[in-house]
Amino acid sequence: MGLLLILRSPDQSLMPHDEGWYAQQARWIVESGDWVTQQWWGEPIHDRMMGIQWLIAVSYKLFGVSAGVARLPSAIACWGSVLLTYDLGRRCLTRQVAWWGAAILAATPIWMQAGRLAIQDVPLTALELLGIWALIRAEEQPHHRYRWGFLAGITVGLGFMLKSVMVIPVIAALTPYLVMEQRRHRHLTNPALYGGLILGFLPALSWLGLSVNLYGWMPIERTFGAVVSLAQQDFHNAGPWYYFWNIPANAFPWPFLAIPGIWIGWRSFSTDPGPSPYVRKWLWLGYPIFLFALLTAFKTRTWYYPLQLLPFVALLAALTLTTLGNLYNSRSDPRRWLIPLLSVILAGVGTLLIGAGVIALARPEWFPLPEIWRYALVALAAGIGWLVPLGVYWHDGQGPARRGHRSQIPSYRNRTLWQWGWLLGPWGAIALLYITGLWGNYNPEYLMMAEPPLKEILSAHPVNAVFTPEKISPASEASVLLTFYTPQLGISVTDWRSLNPGDYAWLLRSELAELPTDTPVLGQVRDWVLVQIPD
Repeated sequence: MGLLLILRSPDQSLMPHDEGWYAQQARWIVESGDWVTQQWWGEPIHDRMMGIQWLIAVSYKLFGVSAGVARLPSAIACWGSVLLTYDLGRRCLTRQVAWWGAAILAATPIWMQAGRLAIQDVPLTALELLGIWALIRAEEQPHHRYRWGFLAGITVGLGFMLKSVMVIPVIAALTPYLVMEQRRHRHLTNPALYGGLILGFLPALSWLGLSVNLYGWMPIERTFGAVVSLAQQDFHNAGPWYYFWNIPANAFPWPFLAIPGIWIGWRSFSTDPGPSPYVRKWLWLGYPIFLFALLTAFKTRTWYYPLQLLPFVALLAALTLTTLGNLYNSRSDPRRWLIPLLSVILAGVGTLLIGAGVIALARPEWFPLPEIWRYALVALAAGIGWLVPLGVYWHDGQGPARRGHRSQIPSYRNRTLWQWGWLLGPWGAIALLYITGLWGNYNPEYLMMAEPPLKEILSAHPVNAVFTPEKISPASEASVLLTFYTPQLGISVTDWRSLNPGDYAWLLRSELAELPTDTPVLGQVRDWVLVQIPD
């Protein structure tokens, strides 16, 4: 996990939404010293909560302003979430399932991509996991239940500071665990839990209060008006089935293992004659099911909302992978036919990926994507990794050509190698996505602003922005990144005539015709040009 997080290409550039938005707002916090105003070019915006901007601003204070530093809070939260996933799995399931669950989360593509983005959702997930972990600790240590209950309560308010009412589905999804198992854990009668809730909400309430004091009711209306709008509209036209295909596609192959994991977990409670080795089923089993249902019912559906589910998807997938490992060692279980079948399926997918990668390297002109070699390396890494399970199975003397022969490697070791083979494909693909810059360097054209001749001008002079009214909002992706990558920002105007002769300014190339014909054009990034205002 740590190795994956430090892998990166030399060039890094932000996404405009929401990375560039949060990164630039945090930069203005540091430059102005104003930790209350949520602004865009001096205009108070206040359209969301302030938690992620504060985290990024603290990172800037410690390490300076850069794209990598803006992503640091998410990277730390990503790493912490994997550790918490392990400990949650250890306390609810088994140590073996917990180990595989943490490893699977670290090899989940969409999770690892989000772990290197300056967005709210991975820190929010880490806070949620911390709160759930604190609830379990309060249950395990009744003599310290006030301490752990207090911590669990605090995480709710801090989560609200990150993403406002998006903490409500989490609390609702925890309700079955809190209510159905109240007789055992007694969380709902823990006064420290409610004390933590009050304290945890103080940062959010203080910020909202200070904002209202400065700008009236505008911050309340915009922040929570946006939430109401999201709840009522399907902005992405995703449809009610969006998560049924989006989660399997973005987290492949683990959701396909998590589905039988739900069945395995449920049957462990209903069919085993003795006590189940797993505890708190309303938590590790009920919570993700209820949260999935709530997110599906929410009309606005995006790729990043389900990030909160992925630690539990990883644990459920680990339950299946552990069961398959036991089947691997079994000589009598009638379900053992799954081992060669799944090995062949993975190898088939791996072979297709290797073939596509080789063709892309040999005949790049056949593919419409620029720099197709980057995608080819990712496909090769994933494909080679997924050949391992079949190779291990074959080497173990259980393939058609070696049936009846005893393996030279102890069977327990082969089982573990076979299980690790499932992770090698995603792990290799994620590593190559980082190294090639496909993840991390999302808008490389903006890096030319740090090269001559633009570098000398931008570093030596404040640069203004000529925004038409619609361009002053974050709706313009190009204007967001242009703002972040300009070292010295001047002012924002809607008419270039408002600037003084000799001033430097960014404006749209389509508006260049309004300036005198002798206006010096000093550089261009996408549709924006850098000019010096003439006399």
